Amino acid sequence: MARIACLAAVAFAMLAAPAVPPLQAQDADDHPIEGVWELNRDRSSFDPGSGPRSLMRRFAIDEEGYLVSVRITVTGNGIPTFAMARARLDGDDYPVWTDGAVYGYLSEGAEPGGTASFRAVDDRTLELTQKNAEGQVAPLSPNTWEVSADGNTLTVTTTGTNANGNAVNNVEVFDRVMVDTGG
Repeated sequence: MARIACLAAVAFAMLAAPAVPPLQAQDADDHPIEGVWELNRDRSSFDPGSGPRSLMRRFAIDEEGYLVSVRITVTGNGIPTFAMARARLDGDDYPVWTDGAVYGYLSEGAEPGGTASFRAVDDRTLELTQKNAEGQVAPLSPNTWEVSADGNTLTVTTTGTNANGNAVNNVEVFDRVMVDTGG
């Protein structure tokens, strides 16, 4: 049942993304983050914890210049989750559609509560800041996303204190599994 709900949520998010109106701001253009990335658990480190069983990310620039980000995860407990955002690299807040947000939308008409903002630090590095429904910066935000000079590795560094007050130092290393040339 959870698998069907997750797949329905992913399909909904992909269909809903084009409905977001474009903003006049910096476009993502051709950023090296475009493509499909798979977590390399052997090269990654999670402190505390062991991290997810699997994690895939897809980034594409759509026809309106938005960076479309889709994350599909299988947690350490075996639960599939997903998140999707469509944003410009301008530091503004954009809604994040998670499996829970899609369920709330489908069952109650609720809008997604959380937001994400992406900001280009340089031509290979992005900063992601996430906020909760109250607009407060989420624990472990911001974090940095850096594409290697050869374009084959994406490193996501997350440091800080989690919601339980524990220090966190995660380095997620992703291997590029497919180049993507647009939405």
